[in-house]
Amino acid sequence: MIVFTPLAPSTGSTQTTSNIGKVEGDGWEADLSVDIFASEKEDGFNWNSRVNFTKSEQIVTEQQQDQILYAGSTASFLGANAAIRGEQLGVIVGDRILRDADGNFVINSAGNYVTESNVILDDGRSITPIIGNPNPDYVMNFINSLSYKNFNLGFQVSHTKGGDIASSTIAVLLGRGLIVETEDRANTFILPGVSQSTGQPNEIQINNSQYYFSNVLFGPKELQVYDASVLRLQEISLGYSVPKRFLEKTPFGSLSITASGFNLWYDAYNTPDGANFDPNVAGVGIGNGRGFDYINGPSSKRYGVSVKASF
Repeated sequence: MIVFTPLAPSTGSTQTTSNIGKVEGDGWEADLSVDIFASEKEDGFNWNSRVNFTKSEQIVTEQQQDQILYAGSTASFLGANAAIRGEQLGVIVGDRILRDADGNFVINSAGNYVTESNVILDDGRSITPIIGNPNPDYVMNFINSLSYKNFNLGFQVSHTKGGDIASSTIAVLLGRGLIVETEDRANTFILPGVSQSTGQPNEIQINNSQYYFSNVLFGPKELQVYDASVLRLQEISLGYSVPKRFLEKTPFGSLSITASGFNLWYDAYNTPDGANFDPNVAGVGIGNGRGFDYINGPSSKRYGVSVKASF
């Protein structure tokens, strides 16, 4: 791992690069193509399907510091991507719910979760708690090409399995009571855990607003982390090639027109339905950060038409 280290301006430069760690990775990719239908006729019906599957991980094996925050925010309530020895590169760190010695959540006298911003590992390292891993378990693409006479149809469905995202968009929608998951205003909550003062099971009731506003929106960052698995209709296209006999008295050697659509449907099935949330956002901008949504604009559907001609 290479990071920028600040220098005194008197040296003639303000920063230098330093190699402060080591990352080891492995993975594999498989690609399978099958002709479901293959016509012997030139203009017959043909259908080819491909499945592409990729899986990889990068583990931090050596580093000079307990943890390195390289994307996101240094404020633990906002979260960051970190390099931590023994973990996948880029794990999400941030405030989490305080646990007692037995791993129970700790609840304060108001009935809300208690937050902790620092933990000590068994080997003595002091780190911001790990609250998620943005690296997906795998990515799979299902790609299809169909043709009949002068028409061709193509579509691609993608499935990203796993990979966490810390979503401020969902937290705001829940905290402000703007989606159907919060519509039961009469409901009360007793947060699972133990009392901070007595160590006994928590019995304090809180209302709908206090749960979503004080805990989900303005509580531990851990409560804003979701599994970002998503199914997506990545692309679909329909094309038509003009038969050559219709081009004999034209200057064209070939002529085709194709209509395309991109990102037409998705389902992030492990996030609240009412949020209609798309995890395909770059919350920390361009770079190597991932797994954050800071009320970013959603991804867009795109449509296009292309015309190809030869002379």
